[in-house]
Amino acid sequence: MKFEPFLLEEWLIRCLGAKIDLDHSGAPNPLRDGFDPCVGGEAFLNEFEVEEKLYKAISSAYRVKRENIALTCGAQSANFTFFQSCLERGDKVAVESPTYAPIRACANAMFKSVLPVDRKRQAGYAVDPASFKAALRKGAKAVALTNLHNPSAKMLSDESLTQLLEQAGAKGALVIVDEVYREMAHGRPPKGAFELGANGVATNGLSKLWGLGGLRIGWLIGPKEIATMVTEARLYSSWHLPTRAMALAVHAIKKKEWFRKRVLEVARRNLPVIRDWATEERRVELVEPDGCLHLLLRLPPGTDDERFSERLLKRHRTAVCPGRYFGEAGSVRVTFSCESDDLSKGLGQISDTLDRL
Repeated sequence: MKFEPFLLEEWLIRCLGAKIDLDHSGAPNPLRDGFDPCVGGEAFLNEFEVEEKLYKAISSAYRVKRENIALTCGAQSANFTFFQSCLERGDKVAVESPTYAPIRACANAMFKSVLPVDRKRQAGYAVDPASFKAALRKGAKAVALTNLHNPSAKMLSDESLTQLLEQAGAKGALVIVDEVYREMAHGRPPKGAFELGANGVATNGLSKLWGLGGLRIGWLIGPKEIATMVTEARLYSSWHLPTRAMALAVHAIKKKEWFRKRVLEVARRNLPVIRDWATEERRVELVEPDGCLHLLLRLPPGTDDERFSERLLKRHRTAVCPGRYFGEAGSVRVTFSCESDDLSKGLGQISDTLDRL
């Protein structure tokens, strides 16, 4: 396998010294809001014992059987391991576009044929029915989506996803949905792919809703045979997950609703700041998010999003993410998980950078 350069990761590293970070797409670190990371003696239990506690916590939180769960080293690892263990090199797979770069890159590296499924701005980033059906007609064994969509933060409704699952199921195809943002919906969260169809596979982890990505704890929920193959591949590649990280994950998952309320409060506080700014700053087009703590801004026609982001970072030490890293050139992804004062300053600096184009 040969992987393309991970430009998104390279950009995030370049932004580490930013004074205002409008580029971090997960929830803020929960420690400042009172989350207690102490797990006591559980951190020193046998790894098999802690793993069972983690299985139980995920099973209870998502109302699924243990046999339908596979533990992984984060959601990204869940996507990778699914591709690597459940499909063959000669299989055709379909991947939404735009999307989170590693999903597309893994598919490109692992399979000879990767088919596009369009999610166009002009259609509100909904899954394009024609390209979805075309991918199935051409023999896609699996279709990879995100919900909420990354980078637009638009939601795929239960009705829409159910219909896609039915269409894929009729062709014997799986639908894998990266759901790290699903429970960050500003309204009622959509259902998981595993709830809506027997061929639905969901991946998730602690990086976004929980703001605990450093733990590298993730999971896949899907058909028993899929979960078994992913678990076996993970055992051969990384054995068991770190005991302390698993113990803290159990503690966090049990408080899932606390983490969700925390995200909604940040969104309630900061979304109006962006909307007010966008009303005055008519050179950009705001894509209204259905959830998450980020959104897309469409830059003026002809603007190079990477060059714009570099200028913003160099002059103001403010970081946003170029849309081209997701396959959406001409846009930037802006996060609003920071303090409101910093958000206002950062938005003003975006306007200043537009002035200097």
